Amino acid sequence: MSRARLREVSRSAGLGALLLTVALASQAQSLLDTYRQARQADPRFRAAEFNTQATATLTDQAFAGFLPVVSFEAERLDTRQTILSSENPIFGAGTTTYPTKSATLSLTQPLFRMDVVRRFEQAKSSVKQANYVLLAAEQDLMVRTASAYLSVLAAKDAQAFAKAEREAVSKALDLATEKLKSGLGTVTNLHDATARRAITMAREIEAGNKLNDSLQGLREITGQTPVQMQSLRNAFPLTQPEPLDLDRWVETAFTQNLTLQGRREAVEVARYEIDRQKAAHLPTLNAVLTRNRKDSGSTLYGGGSNMSTQEIAVRLSIPIFNGGLVLAVTKEAALRHQKAQEELEQERRGVERQTRAAFEGTVSGTTLVTALGQAVVAQQSAVQAKEEGQRAGLFTLLPVLDAQRDLFAARRDYAQARYDYLLNRLKLAQAAGTLSESHLAELSEALQ
Repeated sequence: MSRARLREVSRSAGLGALLLTVALASQAQSLLDTYRQARQADPRFRAAEFNTQATATLTDQAFAGFLPVVSFEAERLDTRQTILSSENPIFGAGTTTYPTKSATLSLTQPLFRMDVVRRFEQAKSSVKQANYVLLAAEQDLMVRTASAYLSVLAAKDAQAFAKAEREAVSKALDLATEKLKSGLGTVTNLHDATARRAITMAREIEAGNKLNDSLQGLREITGQTPVQMQSLRNAFPLTQPEPLDLDRWVETAFTQNLTLQGRREAVEVARYEIDRQKAAHLPTLNAVLTRNRKDSGSTLYGGGSNMSTQEIAVRLSIPIFNGGLVLAVTKEAALRHQKAQEELEQERRGVERQTRAAFEGTVSGTTLVTALGQAVVAQQSAVQAKEEGQRAGLFTLLPVLDAQRDLFAARRDYAQARYDYLLNRLKLAQAAGTLSESHLAELSEALQ
């Protein structure tokens, strides 16, 4: 192959790689993609996963209390014995040194241990609680991801509106300057336009800062900053909650809310802790099997000996008094149980408030979005009328600037109301304990 052909192939390959890179960069990262990325990168959710895995070992730890304990002990003893005097003629004065070796194998099988029983029941409740916490963390991740994603889109919209408003005011300022130079304008119009332009520039800077902060908020969850994102459609269906009954949603939340269920299991864990501490007052019964071998190099009475001993025993232990420790720790457990109950009540009230807020936000959101959409259309007509009136000499520049300001404010409010409506739908499902990835898929249909 000639060098010219090689250069041509190289340029073609380079162009193809560039086009592929541009194509990949132009693909918007969807909300679902962002959520799946967050599942792998969000530290808060990952911590909940590891906590659940660690808590799952509690049942194995507790079950170990039902199983036998086997131990082995070995000992070597070197004895130096000196007989100073003896009335027994058999033993003469002198020093004797001899070793003693001992090996003991023992097996202890619990037969009755109420504290072990209570601990095993407590461990099962702890595992259930951890599972609820993980599921709640998963739903929380969905809401946090969607909130961060929509916040970026809202910040981008606000920046675009601020830029458009600044450009519109800049045109008005240029027009006011030209009219003043030609003798058809006034200094008042020039000053008004100059002041408005400074304000809109400040708003654009502020909008840019908020956009950067929103991007960092999304990066905090996903670990990456997306290059391209979806945008909100101009129109999407506005649906009411089903059923349209607040009391039924609150009732469902009391039954199915995952955080609330986790709190209920926390109360059970605290209750089992009381029973476990009380069990220290009860007797314990163990079966003990011991096998011992002892090799002695010498004894007081002469030569050495080798002995093997096997023992089987049923050992009953009855606690009588331990300085009041059991009473103290049981009282502590009872107080912590009351604390868990109060935390459950606090969570129940919080869930009710969240459910009501999300329901009312969704219901009123449909009306609010529709009304603000109509306000934008009406305000656009008002701006056009004011601009035509200014050209006809009926209005000064100030009413036109006021109308433009109101138009961009209405656009910002309209966009924010749509984002709030979508987010309230997710929050309502989260409060009811029914939020799943399918809800994110439904939300993604409102994006493009």
